[in-house]
Formats: sequence, structure tokens, C-alpha cells
Amino acid sequence: MAKINPFKNGLKPVAVLAADREHGTRLKYLSGCKCVECRRANTDYQCAREAAKKLGDWNGIVPATKARKHLLKLSEQGIGRRAVGAVTDISDTILHDIRTGTKKNIRARTERKILAVTPDLASEGALISAAPTWNLIRQLLAKGYTKSQLAKLLICDAHALQISQKQVRVRTADAVARLYKKLEAVDFNTARYYQQEEILPSNTYRIKPGVIEHRMGE
Repeated sequence: MAKINPFKNGLKPVAVLAADREHGTRLKYLSGCKCVECRRANTDYQCAREAAKKLGDWNGIVPATKARKHLLKLSEQGIGRRAVGAVTDISDTILHDIRTGTKKNIRARTERKILAVTPDLASEGALISAAPTWNLIRQLLAKGYTKSQLAKLLICDAHALQISQKQVRVRTADAVARLYKKLEAVDFNTARYYQQEEILPSNTYRIKPGVIEHRMGE
């Protein structure tokens, strides 16, 4: 037979919780004690709460509506809840419940953290949509750059442009955006100067443009 919890919603009444508490605590005040020490404890709490409000650090309960709308907006921009969690340190479970509407109310500090998240603030390792990045890459390809050239400009000693068509890291997106601005600043005139590396015959090396020498003793 299942054990029946005598307390409503499984929560103990304040009077029960405060029974063993000393005077001079807010919990004791809430249980009904109005002695000088308990009244002072309640006053101190209220003063601290008002001070936190003025400093913008109030942490009371607020509706989760704004946070949920912001999470959905970020999702449309390719910033998922795991990326938000990496920035805010809010657990994935809480973010999931807020996003799906399961959690109706949240702490004000949690709301502030979520509303402060922008794509620019997403962690460098977070995954975002690759569409904007590939839009820039295609524009560069149209200007005459090759994927091999772009790979070398983005990553030292790289011979292939290994960027997913679906999702990219924030740092990768930033790198492509910076490269695009750099090449745009010179009106993309450098495209013709980047030649693909020539594969030389074995046992040879290049000493200057147009001249290939054989290695001695090899």
C-alpha cells in the first residue's frame, strides 16, 4: 500500500519547518513569531531584497514567457539550447522545460541570463546553422577563389575546405566572416594571386619560381 504524504503537494507547512529554528530567522517570522529578533530578520531580508532590485539583481519569480520567446528566436537563428546553456550555465533540462512551455515560471536571474544571449555571445564551440557561412563562401568562389585557396587562407597547411553544409562552430563562422571582410577590403583582387600548390616530381624541389632542381644523392 502506497504511503500517503500528510502534507499538501508534499510540502511541509512553514510552522513545521520553523519548529526547530532559532529566533532571529525569517522562517521563524513567517511561521508567526513576531518577537524583536524575528521582526529584525524579516526587515533585513526586505531591505536586502529592495537593494537587489535597485541594482538589477532581484531574483524573484517571473513568468517564463519572455525567456521562452527569446529561446525560440535564437533557435531560428541557429542557436540551440545547448549553445545557450554553454553561455549561461543553465542546465539543459531547465532550458528544455522553458522552451517547451513546461516550466511556467522561472527566477528573474535565469530570465536575465537567457535574454542577454545573442548569437555573438554564443560560445565559440557552439554549433550554429552553416547557411550564412556557406553564403559567404559561395560569394568568394564566384569571385574566383577556389576551395583549396580558401582553406589555406583559413587554416595553415590545409588542402581542403572541410566545413559542414549543415552546422558550423561559432569560431569557424567568425573566421569565414573575417576572411570575407579582409578580401572585400581589397575588392577581391587577390583571387588571381593565389595559385594552387603544384605537386612536384619526387626527389625535386623548387628554388625559385619556374626553376625545379633535383636533390643530389637522392
